[in-house]
Amino acid sequence: MRRRVGSLLLTGLLTLAVAPAAQAGNARLDVWVENALRTVYRTSTIPESPVTAIRLTSARNEYESAQIVVRSQADLTINKVRFSDLVSRAGKVIARKNLRSHFVAYEDTATVQPNAFFPDRVGRQLYPRSAMPDPLSNEKSVQVDANSTQPIFVTSHVPVGTRPGTYDGTVTVETTRGSRRVPIQVNVFDATIPTAAKASFVNYHWTMTNGFTWDGMTWNGEGSQGFDVGKYYYGVETYSDDWFKLMDEFARTLTEYRTTMTWVRTDLFLQETGTDLSEFTRGIPDDLDWSLFDRYVETFRRRGFTGFANQHLIHALNKMPENEKPDDSWNTKLPDRLPVTDAFLENYLTALHRHLVEKGWTQEAGLTWYQHILDEPITDRQRNWWTYVARKIKEINARIGSDSQTMDADPNGILLDSRSREYVDTYVPLTPAFEAKKPEYKAEQAAGKDLWVYTCEVNTPPWLNRFWTQPTLTGRLLFWNLQRQGVRGHLHWAWNAWYVGPWNGDSYIVYPDRKNLSVKSSLRYEAQRDGLEDYELMHQLEKSNPELARRLVDSAVSAQDPRKYTLDPAYLTTIHDYLVRAVAGEDVGEVPAPTSPYADQDVPRTFLVDDAEGAITYTGEWSPRQRQYAYLGAVQSSTRADDRLSYEFYGSGIDVIVEKNNAAGKVAISVDNGPRRVVDLYEAVRYDYFTAYRARDLAPNQRHTIEIVNLDGKELRFDGLRVHRYDGQEAYDATLKSLDVTGVPSLDFDGRITTYRVIVPTERDAISVTPTLTDEGGSIEINGSKVESGTTVTAKVPTGKSQLNIRTTARVGRTTKAYHLNLVKGAVNAPDLNVARRSSGITASATRTGDGGITYGPLKMVDGDYGTMFASPQGYNDTHPFPHEIVVSWDQPQNLNTIVLATRGGLAQGLTDVDVQASVDGSTWETVARRIPFRWKRDDDDGVMEYSVGDLPELANVRKLRIQINDANYERWNMYAVYELEMYNLTDHGEIKLS
Repeated sequence: MRRRVGSLLLTGLLTLAVAPAAQAGNARLDVWVENALRTVYRTSTIPESPVTAIRLTSARNEYESAQIVVRSQADLTINKVRFSDLVSRAGKVIARKNLRSHFVAYEDTATVQPNAFFPDRVGRQLYPRSAMPDPLSNEKSVQVDANSTQPIFVTSHVPVGTRPGTYDGTVTVETTRGSRRVPIQVNVFDATIPTAAKASFVNYHWTMTNGFTWDGMTWNGEGSQGFDVGKYYYGVETYSDDWFKLMDEFARTLTEYRTTMTWVRTDLFLQETGTDLSEFTRGIPDDLDWSLFDRYVETFRRRGFTGFANQHLIHALNKMPENEKPDDSWNTKLPDRLPVTDAFLENYLTALHRHLVEKGWTQEAGLTWYQHILDEPITDRQRNWWTYVARKIKEINARIGSDSQTMDADPNGILLDSRSREYVDTYVPLTPAFEAKKPEYKAEQAAGKDLWVYTCEVNTPPWLNRFWTQPTLTGRLLFWNLQRQGVRGHLHWAWNAWYVGPWNGDSYIVYPDRKNLSVKSSLRYEAQRDGLEDYELMHQLEKSNPELARRLVDSAVSAQDPRKYTLDPAYLTTIHDYLVRAVAGEDVGEVPAPTSPYADQDVPRTFLVDDAEGAITYTGEWSPRQRQYAYLGAVQSSTRADDRLSYEFYGSGIDVIVEKNNAAGKVAISVDNGPRRVVDLYEAVRYDYFTAYRARDLAPNQRHTIEIVNLDGKELRFDGLRVHRYDGQEAYDATLKSLDVTGVPSLDFDGRITTYRVIVPTERDAISVTPTLTDEGGSIEINGSKVESGTTVTAKVPTGKSQLNIRTTARVGRTTKAYHLNLVKGAVNAPDLNVARRSSGITASATRTGDGGITYGPLKMVDGDYGTMFASPQGYNDTHPFPHEIVVSWDQPQNLNTIVLATRGGLAQGLTDVDVQASVDGSTWETVARRIPFRWKRDDDDGVMEYSVGDLPELANVRKLRIQINDANYERWNMYAVYELEMYNLTDHGEIKLS
């Protein structure tokens, strides 16, 4: 019989009755429970309605987690975390050995060890002290400072043979200020996640063991020293028994976290036993000793590894004769043969294949051997070399009967080229390349090719990845999206490349634990395992109910843009629990409604109100700021205490959407002058488009008012509101369905966006405007004149600045909207018109050094050449946060009132928020404009120049102008850029008449 569980049990961690706080002397001890994916800070305090018990929903062979959080007003030590067995009502037991705990850490004191690759990074901490937690300690006790919060990461594993049921037990936290028992309940359902070795998905972590990629390889007796992780981080001799014990621990951990593929430095094992790869150019050596290779492979195979990849052949190919390396002729036709290269490949791959057959390590035994050729080919030369070698591998495999598979990380999809694709067995594009070329990849998959993706430092937030600099749950949601796309594997560099040092979490996801000859997990690693488990459950649900599986994934990650996804850990837990029950065949009902919908997610019977909507009343100092992943690309920003906004509406509920970040503080939110709810918007990493507040069950047919107040003067970035309609409530839509403007460069109109700045070509005397309403019964006014929907009107545009203001009204007059077209004509980048080009000097506080300003210096902003640019140093913001500045000087005083910035790929590198100060005497400054927003549309440097206009007051007799850069789009390439800085003195004509 199928069991039904009350809906309250489905949300994972439930709000239970609050237990009284323990007291030790006069010091209060708070203990509560948080979601495993929620970030707990040292400053976090007990919520108003804390959760005080752990409730987990689990399939068999699944790991599920929560956090017990401890905070006291006095110093304390947590001496031990003890578990009881978990017992069901039927008397069945999940033994306590299946429960574990780790102290969440905000620092890891291990450091980068000496290495030949990054000697300048030696001594840096692998995880410098941070507000953001990540490492998980293996220590049994921890000291906690007074008024500091310590999370304990608790994980349950349900063994494969466990009977379905509800299992209850306790977790006891023993401290020097008393002990606290936390109830734990695991609800086990009739669903099983396959072991990693039998998974439907391959997770391939680039794991550092006895070499990096090419280091240590000798050729004709000459080579470099290899980098051995065991030697430098654990003090064990390479290839000793202790070294192999460490490799066994690596393999155990990797398979426990569902990674079952590793790469092998075959060359280093053979070198250690007496054979250089160079010998294979002359034949197959008679004295090959595979003993170290065998011991390594067997160590990982015994732990459940089913995939092995031989190191990249390019490092040996680089040793080949110069006349056997690619040149321009290869673009027309690849060579038929290369004597030395062909001999090496034939002999080396044949010897390897014979040995694998002898050991029984072939696909018949469930093992797959992959062959890397050239990592991340980008140029035509690299593609050609890869293609020649892959073709040769196919020829050799056909002769010797090898089943090895070609595969390499391909950042831009260059191996989809018609000359290469027939030799690819497994495609591994970066996720952005996969999204850009998805039809081609899916066609290749349909034709029988394997399809994976890879992530690395290039897939910057908000791409789903496992960086320190993004919400932890992104590392879990990555695999939800990959399952939906039918992707069957994932590669990430790296698992433990500790010699690189801090790199936003890209180069390692575990930390060394020398004392225990092991590794420490991380919050990101736990989230990744959860995602891999979710993938397997989703894969099972897809077989039985593909439509439900699709709707479930769509509720978490956008099908149109995987950079949009839920940011609510509680909701992700809710739909995970729903997924487990659905796979178990339970009666699950509808997919739970999202609590923090991602941008563009369909939420029935609601409408969105943008921050720029005219119906919102702002009090205080507010300014717009472009934020690429905000609703409609911008937010309203306040940095003063008591700044507030209000909005009147009809509806049954309302949500407040904000950007959470490390500059944010607390706000007070109230509806209809009711009790204020204080909401903390701080997050150490950015959360775009986040639902921070929800009000429900408001009275129908009644006007309501919501008010939001900035409490402590930290930055509040308000994004918008979502209004929920009550039953029977009609929607009156004053939005323009379209706005066609002829006579100007293409206007990318979106009816939800109300303000546009349009540059009109100098040769145009007039423009034509055709507004069309969504509500056919509504009305339109342009500059005070009534215009019929769908009717074209014309306006003469004078040289200078002018406006077309469009006011729309829905049919019953309840809803209105105001659109603003700010027209700029006469902005011609010529020395007699562009005031900036008359300057006697220009400087920038963040400018690239080393070339004397020749290539990227500030003078490039005013040289009249759109093919050159000023650029900030890459990574400069890491050590020199905003504001930065640009200063323009003139020998003769100038008048101006308009700034135009020209940039390619503005969403990747454009300035977005500036203050302007002017000086008439060259020494004293006056702030003349604050928070000027610059908006951009293009997301890549595709050669198309963008122009963004900023208005200034009428400035006269200026000798110096300082542009203070408050923010820019710099995260994609770790820099920002300006191709041309233009300043004009244009007559402002205000509203213009229609003709």
